Amino acid sequence: MQRLTHFLKTAIKSLTAHFLVVACAIAFAQTSVPQKPLVVLIGLDGFKPAYLNLGVTPNLKALAQRGVLSKGSISAFPSLTFPNFVSLVTGLTPDHHGIVNNTMTDSRTDQLFTLGSRQAVENPFWWSEVTPIWSNIRSQGGIASAMFWPGSEVEINGQRPNDWVRYEHGMSHQQRLDYLLSWLSRGQDSRPDFATLYLSDVDSAGHEYGPDSQEVKNAVSKVDQTVGQLIAELGKLGLIERTTFVVVSDHGMASTPVEKSIDVSQSLKDFPKAKWEWQGATSGIRLNGEDAQKVLDVLSQQAHLSCYAKSKLPERFKFGTHPRIPDLVCLSAMGYTVTANPSRKGPLGQHGFDPQLEEMHGLFLLSGYRVKPMELGLIENLEVYPLLCQLLGIKEEKNDAQHLLKGLLSN
Repeated sequence: MQRLTHFLKTAIKSLTAHFLVVACAIAFAQTSVPQKPLVVLIGLDGFKPAYLNLGVTPNLKALAQRGVLSKGSISAFPSLTFPNFVSLVTGLTPDHHGIVNNTMTDSRTDQLFTLGSRQAVENPFWWSEVTPIWSNIRSQGGIASAMFWPGSEVEINGQRPNDWVRYEHGMSHQQRLDYLLSWLSRGQDSRPDFATLYLSDVDSAGHEYGPDSQEVKNAVSKVDQTVGQLIAELGKLGLIERTTFVVVSDHGMASTPVEKSIDVSQSLKDFPKAKWEWQGATSGIRLNGEDAQKVLDVLSQQAHLSCYAKSKLPERFKFGTHPRIPDLVCLSAMGYTVTANPSRKGPLGQHGFDPQLEEMHGLFLLSGYRVKPMELGLIENLEVYPLLCQLLGIKEEKNDAQHLLKGLLSN
């Protein structure tokens, strides 16, 4: 009996040791398998490069010091939010992807698109010419998650990102991070290869209080803290070493004092069919049969405003062929904005001005895995899309970029 007991104890010890060895081997194998790369695209609405010099962006500055910071990113025309956030993930000009403004009418169907209309924003009709990068990723076997991005909540050509959330402007930064981190915490087989994070605070403060306000400085600090929190959480998940951050903005912001409003309420009084379809820094008129040249002759007398037939816009804007663009497009001088309702006071900060102007330049920052630190001059934001495709190792859709950023990555 004693021999049997001794034998059983010895056997149990041996089996226990064996199982411990196997468990350790499995654990070692799991920890030694490198995490698959992750690309995080962070969109900071209305963030000018100059905001990095306000003394409240330690996390963004740290990313820049370890990577690439451009002098500025030149928006596609017009320098507005939806057109440019779509250009960033397609490499197409608004003239080609069809999201030509934040407000637009489709002349073929008379349908109206506004940011405030959930029905319009989520209607696939408006997005039929868009193939965003998350569709590229999914069709090529990857996984994409979007914590807000214009177009991400729409079924575009039958696809959305693997993970997405319906846009809610008031959702806190913490809630946004919670969603994003829940997706990034999954196992490698189901974790995203690509994820977006969108933060609008800087743009909202810039509109309401002006770009030089304390409120903007506070908003800049807030988004920087959120970026820092994301970096810290990715470190806890063991993902940071193979994560590439692409931090972008859609445009800059300019001061637009109330006294610089351009009152056009009487400008079309002799042309009853014509209508101001767009207002602001970039404005536009649908003629509805009125004579284009006669309307242009009247508008030419208006100071601080340059108006063109859509087909005669300056070539560098790469804009004017899409049917959603009104017949006449006007561009205000810096600081001046068009309003057809002079009793309604405009915002103290606006964008939509000539994208070449420094005040309109957006942010481009690249840092992390595979990035070669270097200084970079001005770039066009169309270049971001092929860079993302290169980072992800996927094929591009046809686009308008010149592919000037490929040298930023190491092998």
